Amino acid sequence: MSQFGRLSADLAAAHARGEHLGSRVPHIHAGSERLLELSRAFQGALDGLDRSLTEVGLLDPATCEALRCLVDAVERLAGTAQRFPANA
Repeated sequence: MSQFGRLSADLAAAHARGEHLGSRVPHIHAGSERLLELSRAFQGALDGLDRSLTEVGLLDPATCEALRCLVDAVERLAGTAQRFPANA
């Protein structure tokens, strides 16, 4: 079994026993940073896609808007996670 598999099994067993596993806040904050990184990368990819599709006359404004709304939603989620109180 891999190290990740053993760790997952150990955590699952501890959770099943009702043990307190500590605060998840640092993980939530770290996850929010990664979400922001991914949303910025996705935004950059969308900008490139817009240019490419415009050049060949295939730009679909509705699809582009839906994808931008997805990026906005991810950024809002990341912002909410960053504001998660440290004492939770």
